Amino acid sequence: MLIRVDAVVYIVDAFDKERFAESKKELDALLSDESLANVPFLILGNKIDIPYAASEDELRYYMGLTGLTTGKGKVNLADTNVRPVEVFMCSIVRKMGYGEGFRWLSQYIK
Repeated sequence: MLIRVDAVVYIVDAFDKERFAESKKELDALLSDESLANVPFLILGNKIDIPYAASEDELRYYMGLTGLTTGKGKVNLADTNVRPVEVFMCSIVRKMGYGEGFRWLSQYIK
């Protein structure tokens, strides 16, 4: 049975810094999975409403994404061999940030 994946949304608890290494390992496994090679990745850093949660720059650093993301605007990647990957910070309980991420992701779903 073939399963079609149009996108990956990966949520990281930005407050639980002790588990960043575990989360990075899982993200790396997904990013290196050949069956997901052309699939856009939206990484959401959740729980930014909690004091001392990681900043976007910290999350990029600990997830190994510094310099690897493709940009938050409308980036035309149609004629490139680049997979869209971007980080957006959010608070699901406060209903903020993730909408922007999903709007970004929607431009890459075919």
